[in-house]
Amino acid sequence: MDEIESYVSDGAMTKTPLSIKVGAAIRKARKQRGLVMRHIAEHNDTDVAAVGNWETGRNLPKTENLLKTAAFLRVDPVALGKGEVVFLDDADNVADAEIVTDPAPLPTGPMDIKIFGAAVGGDDGDFTFNGETAGYVQRPPGIKHLQNVFALHVLSDSMVPRYEPGDMIYCGGRDAVPGDHVVIETLPEEGERNGKAFVKKLVKRTAGELVVEQYNPPKTLTFNRYAIKSIFRVIPLKELLGY
Repeated sequence: MDEIESYVSDGAMTKTPLSIKVGAAIRKARKQRGLVMRHIAEHNDTDVAAVGNWETGRNLPKTENLLKTAAFLRVDPVALGKGEVVFLDDADNVADAEIVTDPAPLPTGPMDIKIFGAAVGGDDGDFTFNGETAGYVQRPPGIKHLQNVFALHVLSDSMVPRYEPGDMIYCGGRDAVPGDHVVIETLPEEGERNGKAFVKKLVKRTAGELVVEQYNPPKTLTFNRYAIKSIFRVIPLKELLGY
């Protein structure tokens, strides 16, 4: 299924890639079941980034993965393969069927934004940059003239429900101010090539400290400003889409 891209009609003049429809359907069903991407990844014996690529429509899951996902989410696999959600039980009083629309307008810019490679950073860190470019992603229309932008895959669940493992975030633009979500890159420790990095919400900045918030579990964290290499603002969705 992932080798040939199919399209479904959204009207007389437009067509939408099937991968977008299927991805949106998977995400809708998963959220209705109260699950995160990690649960699907563990059930399918795959990684969270792969599930994230399905849900964003970047890749269409293979038939085997589609069937496993449908069984795990307790939805009709034939309907899921068409980009529809048909629940196989009456949980949460959901409707018998729901056609899932596109989550947002599709980006139309060039494929020129680098995806920085990252690895899980352990219990005390969300991830670490590995210093390599893992690939490229399309530039959303709202940042078509913005320089020094890069993308990352979220690897931890510390910011659920704002960001889930597998979600892609774009970073850059203006300096971060309190209220922004940020990526904090710390200086490497002795003997390490790269420092740890964290996705958090900026609360306040002082001369010596950076105070941030995380959602899961809820708590406030403080970073020594002298241990921080870089702070990058996470560009919100409405800005990416030009709203």
